[in-house]
Amino acid sequence: MSPTRRGLRPGKPVTGALPVPPSKSLAQRALVLSSLCSEPVWLGGLTGRSAPGDDILRTRAALESLGVAVDSPLGSALRIRGLPPGPGRGWRAANPVDVGESGTLARLAAAVAGLCGRPGAPIEFQARGSLSRRSSPALFASLCRAGVRVEHLGIDAGWPLRLWPVGPPSCLEIVAPSSSQEVSALLCAAAAWPDALEVHVRGEIPSLPYVAMTTAMLERFSVRVESLGPREAPRFVVRGPLRPPAGVIPVEPDASAAAVLLAGACLSGGEGNVAGLGLDSLQGDVRVVEHLRAFGCAAGLDERGAFAGGAPSRGAELDLGGEPDLAPVLAALAAAAAQRAGATSRLSGLGTLQGKESARIDVLARGLAALGFSVRAGAASLEIAPGSAPPRGAVLDPRADHRMAFAFALLGLVVDDVDVLDPDCVSKSWPGFWADCELAGARVTSQG
Repeated sequence: MSPTRRGLRPGKPVTGALPVPPSKSLAQRALVLSSLCSEPVWLGGLTGRSAPGDDILRTRAALESLGVAVDSPLGSALRIRGLPPGPGRGWRAANPVDVGESGTLARLAAAVAGLCGRPGAPIEFQARGSLSRRSSPALFASLCRAGVRVEHLGIDAGWPLRLWPVGPPSCLEIVAPSSSQEVSALLCAAAAWPDALEVHVRGEIPSLPYVAMTTAMLERFSVRVESLGPREAPRFVVRGPLRPPAGVIPVEPDASAAAVLLAGACLSGGEGNVAGLGLDSLQGDVRVVEHLRAFGCAAGLDERGAFAGGAPSRGAELDLGGEPDLAPVLAALAAAAAQRAGATSRLSGLGTLQGKESARIDVLARGLAALGFSVRAGAASLEIAPGSAPPRGAVLDPRADHRMAFAFALLGLVVDDVDVLDPDCVSKSWPGFWADCELAGARVTSQG
């Protein structure tokens, strides 16, 4: 029986080489793009001791449901034999395809199925958990303008849904995207076709580094992406088709996961490093080293990878508009700065967090307040300051959100006796999280 509560405790440093799973964002993009190639693609980094999370496994299963062959004949890499679009070709599914709770997979799959699926063959996508309450109106409006017929089987502009694929449009337009994933989804679908396609964005793109990650991954598949126009109304010219590179495409360690253990090293008095994350990383979340330095920690990128150590010694004011997924981790640093230095910190640029697996600003604010910190939560910001009394332990509910569970675990290194309810919700992105924390030196408690 799984424990009902787990937590980290102060007293033992997180140190040395830190184990983290493969990048969820990179792996999902690489798997979807591979599924659209006419020749086999090999992906490395998705097997081994640090198992991929549920979202990566769900992406593989969804692609197999759509007719894509995925296997691992050599054991050390996945081989993907795709279904490129064209007359009588493309993704197809006789039965509903389960995209789980992954917003990235759901958006990528909807755009690619609508624009690259087998024409005339409807595809149905099922959803689980919080995804059934999330919507993507800008993406679906764009697909409908391109001629895709979409029938929503749950909430408006959300999942589950059924759609009828069409061929490539001459141009794609998306207005006021609420997520970078919507733009990335259209770019991936456009790249599957051999002719140049334009993607026009009317409005600023949230979390822009994730679009840069997508275009960098497309370039690995020999797709040229030219970005034109101003930031508030960019235009992308995409020149496909997708062609697999020679050899194995490596999938980097997950920078968002690395941020958790790097922060854990700072909070626990240790010093850790994550190999495979360097200056050439495709992931915007490697900026965590800059944000750790803002709190007075020693952190950076070198030939070993990413490294961090040293306790937070001051507050920080950070704009996380490019990497909002780092906010839960950095909220724990802000709590430590409030407790140890009496400092106030402010995290801004968090406008996309309320529409994630949980309303993350609210959940973070409630958790920090339960420990005794003074918290001010705005629509896109979070301010953390010392409370009127010393912090105290509490049982914190992550609301089934893996990133909230990581944040609350880190708070256990700041305030003693912090326990996390539903600790297995971390399996969405990091099923071995608690064991990996112990491997890195942390003291893990379990109850239930």
